[in-house]
Amino acid sequence: MALKNTYRRNISSDGKLEMSLQEFKKWIKKFDTNKDGKISKEELREAVRTNGGGWFSKIKGSHGMRVADSNGDGFIDEKEFKNLVEFAQRNLGVRVI
Repeated sequence: MALKNTYRRNISSDGKLEMSLQEFKKWIKKFDTNKDGKISKEELREAVRTNGGGWFSKIKGSHGMRVADSNGDGFIDEKEFKNLVEFAQRNLGVRVI
């Protein structure tokens, strides 16, 4: 489920998708396929792909994991979610308000 398709009405004048932190969390948790409360590299790649990452999904997903996974365990957990939000705002055309 692409972010822009889900939240189309919240596109700002600069083309960025505006959403609340709760909306962003709800969207990203849809990709937590094993429901462990963490986002893996593969799950993040799928989120990037569905949001229009296209050919660069793998690269953007890997970059997002490096940026967001501050403890290096290979997962983005609740403590690291702020890092994921910052990555999304810089790289995925999203503004979390």
